[in-house]
Amino acid sequence: MVETLLDSPCPICGKKTLLYRAEELNLPHFGKCLETTIICKSCGFRHADVMMLEVHDAMEYKVSIESEKDMYIKVVRSTSGTLLIPEIGAKLEPGPLSEAFITNVEGVLNRFVDILVQIMHDSPEKKDAVLEILRKIGYIRHGRMKATLIIKDPLGNSAIISDKTEKRKLSEEETKELKLGEFAIDISALK
Repeated sequence: MVETLLDSPCPICGKKTLLYRAEELNLPHFGKCLETTIICKSCGFRHADVMMLEVHDAMEYKVSIESEKDMYIKVVRSTSGTLLIPEIGAKLEPGPLSEAFITNVEGVLNRFVDILVQIMHDSPEKKDAVLEILRKIGYIRHGRMKATLIIKDPLGNSAIISDKTEKRKLSEEETKELKLGEFAIDISALK
């Protein structure tokens, strides 16, 4: 691990007490990564990031969500992964502030619920459409509606971990269609 004191002020307290740490890790399903952390020794401010150090084949992972037990299927999304649930028109694309995460299907659904609640708050005129999608998410959670979770990753650092998962390499054309470095959340049913 590399550790050094930065000659920069903390964005919270303004004191020059920022400690920078960097460590190379080998994480399951992600591969080699660089974990970086900045901690203010005065106020406790903390910022952490994980950067992928490997590039794999561009991949698509797809799993059918059919029952409540499918909520526990593990989902690994790297900063370059695009998440889709076509049945509800949900699409989460990577952006410049994208975060990698390890969760499960239920956690992915919760992320979409959080986005939808924010949309409803910001755009009250879309309330009925948002409520319809939230209702469908409830049906999916309880096994009353089938859905498909898809991750497309041009760098191949994402995965859906289940015996039910279908995986395939993406073609060069499919890979070019994926976004990298742009922020976009497309809930197409709200159009």
